[in-house]
Amino acid sequence: MKNQSTMNVSLVLTLMVCTLMSGLVTLQIIWAYAQGNLSQVLNQTGNQTGNQTVNQSLSSAIPGQQGGTPPKTGPS
Repeated sequence: MKNQSTMNVSLVLTLMVCTLMSGLVTLQIIWAYAQGNLSQVLNQTGNQTGNQTVNQSLSSAIPGQQGGTPPKTGPS
């Protein structure tokens, strides 16, 4: 009887360790994936910010745009 009880405890402990290890491996995979995506997101955000800055600086040189040279309305 005691032998079967010890075997049940061992089985439960083995299952707990396997479950814990599987969870840790899953978390590590998710963490690695999240880090890769984070760098992509940050790069994309930086590129979009750079594009907006370039577009704003160019738009001031286009006539008729806000901040640009107004179009000529009278004789030259």
